[in-house]
Amino acid sequence: LWIFPGSESEWHRLAWFASYSQIVFLLKTYIPCCLKPQNTVPDVFIWMLSNNKRVAYARVPAKHILYSPEEEQRGKDCGKIKTHFLKLPGKRPLGWTVQAKVDVYLWLGPASYAHSIMENLPVGYETEVPSNTGSEHSTVPSPACLRYKTTHLFQLRAHMYQARGLIAADSTGLSDPFAKVTFTSYCQTTKIISQTLSPTWNQMLLFNGIVLHGDGKEIAQFPPEIVIELYDDDAVGKAEYIGSTVAAPVVRLADQKYEPPQLSYHPVYCGNLSGGDLLAAFELLEIPDSDPDRLPPVDPPDVSQIYPVPANIRPVLSKYRVEVLFWGVRELKKVQLLSVDRPQVFIECAGKGVKSSVIQSYKKNPNFNVLADWFEVELPENELLHPPLSICVVDWRAFGRSTLVGTHTINCLKQFLCKEQLGPQATPRRVDIIETEKGDLESEFNNFEDWVKTFHLLRGKSNDEVHGDSEDRIIGKFKGSFCIYPCPESGGLLDGGQPRILQGIPPNHSVNVLIRVYIVAAFNLSPADPDGKSDPYIVLRLGNTEIKDRENYIPKQLNPVFGRSFEIQATFPKDSLLTVLIYDHDFVGTDDLIGETKIDLENRFYSRHRATCGLQSQYEIEGYNAWRDATKPSEILTKLCKDYRINGPFMRPGEIQVGTKVFKGQTVFTEDENGNEPVESYEHLSLKVLRAWEEIPGVGFKLVPEHIETRPLYHKDKPGMEQGRVQMWVDIFPKDMPLPGPPVDISPRKPKGYELRVIIWNTEDVILEDENIFTGQRSSDIYVKGWIKGLEEDKQETDVHYNSLTGEGNFNWRFVFPFHYLPAEKQMVVSKRENIFSLEKTERKIPAELVLQVWDFERLSSDDFLGTLELNLNGFHRAAKTAKSCDLGMAVAMSEENKISIFQQKRVRGWWPFIKAGELTGKVEAEFHLVTAEEAEKNPVGKARKEPEPLEKPNSSQGRALLALLIPAISLSELFGHLGNARPVTELVDGTQLAAPCR
Repeated sequence: LWIFPGSESEWHRLAWFASYSQIVFLLKTYIPCCLKPQNTVPDVFIWMLSNNKRVAYARVPAKHILYSPEEEQRGKDCGKIKTHFLKLPGKRPLGWTVQAKVDVYLWLGPASYAHSIMENLPVGYETEVPSNTGSEHSTVPSPACLRYKTTHLFQLRAHMYQARGLIAADSTGLSDPFAKVTFTSYCQTTKIISQTLSPTWNQMLLFNGIVLHGDGKEIAQFPPEIVIELYDDDAVGKAEYIGSTVAAPVVRLADQKYEPPQLSYHPVYCGNLSGGDLLAAFELLEIPDSDPDRLPPVDPPDVSQIYPVPANIRPVLSKYRVEVLFWGVRELKKVQLLSVDRPQVFIECAGKGVKSSVIQSYKKNPNFNVLADWFEVELPENELLHPPLSICVVDWRAFGRSTLVGTHTINCLKQFLCKEQLGPQATPRRVDIIETEKGDLESEFNNFEDWVKTFHLLRGKSNDEVHGDSEDRIIGKFKGSFCIYPCPESGGLLDGGQPRILQGIPPNHSVNVLIRVYIVAAFNLSPADPDGKSDPYIVLRLGNTEIKDRENYIPKQLNPVFGRSFEIQATFPKDSLLTVLIYDHDFVGTDDLIGETKIDLENRFYSRHRATCGLQSQYEIEGYNAWRDATKPSEILTKLCKDYRINGPFMRPGEIQVGTKVFKGQTVFTEDENGNEPVESYEHLSLKVLRAWEEIPGVGFKLVPEHIETRPLYHKDKPGMEQGRVQMWVDIFPKDMPLPGPPVDISPRKPKGYELRVIIWNTEDVILEDENIFTGQRSSDIYVKGWIKGLEEDKQETDVHYNSLTGEGNFNWRFVFPFHYLPAEKQMVVSKRENIFSLEKTERKIPAELVLQVWDFERLSSDDFLGTLELNLNGFHRAAKTAKSCDLGMAVAMSEENKISIFQQKRVRGWWPFIKAGELTGKVEAEFHLVTAEEAEKNPVGKARKEPEPLEKPNSSQGRALLALLIPAISLSELFGHLGNARPVTELVDGTQLAAPCR
């Protein structure tokens, strides 16, 4: 329900907006459908011929160049000079090289409008009309050629500064790029930059003597387009195409004041694949006829006769310092069939760089010995023009050989620009508070990269649209970070020579830890068996440790409840990536992987958000919610204040002061109920401070609370598609600290056995279904069925009360229904085989519902259904005390106050209505008695009227069999009246209609 307060005009405005939104939606939906029919006018093809052979073509849709006197109805390219790129005929892969470009003026329209063909051509031309031209449909002859008397001489300056994020065309994951610039019929190329994806050419290409026709102002408004193609130079064979872009030059006429153009980024595409960005500027300068040398000066060329980009166009540079944190490398795959053993990292930006130390044994310790280094570089003051930063990892092998492992390019440096203060004194980035149960912790806490970043290293070619962004190119990860800031005037480092980036960074030596993994449940798993089910079980992998929980698989479940916990001994950084896999158990063949999720435990361990063990909401010493961390809240609070240089904590009775903020709460507690021994404890209030740590001025940030994270599962063969989700959490404890308490028991709740005893005493007002063919008198042969939903194979029924003339039935019959129930979830657990071919039982959780039905027994045909009563044992309407007060309203108008639960009442007796098609069809007097399985074993009862604790037979039961035999005689006596003064049979048995003992 939406409530919009305001005037009537506001309501009209909102109604109009809703109508407008619907119209837009309909247009977006139906316009594509309107374009489905084939166009009646054929498209225009432009072919390039060589030796009478078609080598390239361009296709122009006719609707784009169709002419109409009304401008709104005219094609978007009609009567315009457009650039068309020709492509090869036949099926070609996407991303082909541009074969040629043509600038064409196209016009398509009826012959009656032929006089409008050349209206939009550049002015200043004369036409030559051949004598033999003409058309029977057109009165305007077509010109053979156009001769322009007015020409303009231009010079094109292409300022090619740099590119970033280009496609990798070599197997090393890099390229040797150069650019090819084409304008009208002129073409030039830049120099080649070796082994980079972010080349800096700093080169100006000059195109002299360019002649353009037409009006100068029109040329300035619609200049010809420039095509820039990027290639990878190969030592053997021709250059490989890696992308292209189109740009329009800035035109400066001879009578205009010169202003230098600004560099801008132009997106590069290789077919439909994004191929990076080109930072360049293009200017088209008209050469004055009076003074051809009056052009803006250019900087002198270098030794190779290459002109640099003029200083007034190049970005304004300032000196920056780039500090690099070298933490380590992870998950490096084999290169050239050999494992990586001695990796080293090279950092490069704008021609400057730094390298890390060499890791002597990657298998033993993948971290670097020297944590930080720095270099100075000149960067543009405009952040948008910053050059990319490249990360290269090489492996040093025997005889001094080095092999490139992988690369990573950072195109945006803004995230690494540091302010004057860094570390604990800096105001951290706040994290939005979300419910941890709905997602993983990485989504909430920025992947726990507050101290170090993780960069994926890529290798191999990326100019294939199918595999360009595939995970197969990821060959490893580099863990590190960067801090970029203007060089200080003193030229020194902060804190006596220590780099700023090291502030707050822990030492990266090996740490032994205890990992506890809790797998609670999974849901929405992808089916792995032909029957649409799975038999999931858990597999954990951490380093060289693998735990398979195959024997505890859960059969036939897509939403299994595992309730399993595992302990693993690990060493950081060697064992830092935890993989949780869900497999499908198969009796024949290999088990199938359903999905997996990966957790970087090292990031969690060192993160300032303290993701090692979630903070509980309450501090308890014992019980199910006992404090499970190895460190008490007061000790955690003291360490935080010390690490972040905060005054405190100052603990006083009833309050704790941290910095300038004071937290109040209870600090005195009593041990027993009499309150004789008060105890002072600051743990509860310290925990309150920790859970509100983000409120601490200046340094506050959120600490990870107690949580159950929900992580998506993925399969490598189905990238991007969730295969389900798993609910879990991880606790990490360093082994150099006191060991924590025992693991939390999260084993699934076991259902409790119950027995429901239902006694059917009597029925009243049951509708009479049968009609006597001789007398027309109506009657019913009543009996009652009962069962619990989900346990239909345990249906039970009473005996038959024959020939009830008033709807009354007497039974004194007991049903006994054993079942299993989860009181905490208020669900009944049913385990049974789905079919005869099922090898194992399937477990389901369903509500506990009792069904009672009243039927009319038929000897020669199927029994007639008369009515039903369905009761949810957790909440059903109260019974009526008498049959007269039992009506349909007590079931229809049922409120929460009138509901009762058999699990609370244990025993209840009364009258309930039978209903069929919304109408009252009878009443039943029943008694429900719920006992546990243990109580049922101690005090058993018999079904029906059997031992133990048998029920008495209904009153006047001696005449039931006699009545069944005399029913035909009764009918004949009432029809013919031959019995005279004899008493009716029904009176002989005291007016009671009796039932046969059983059917």
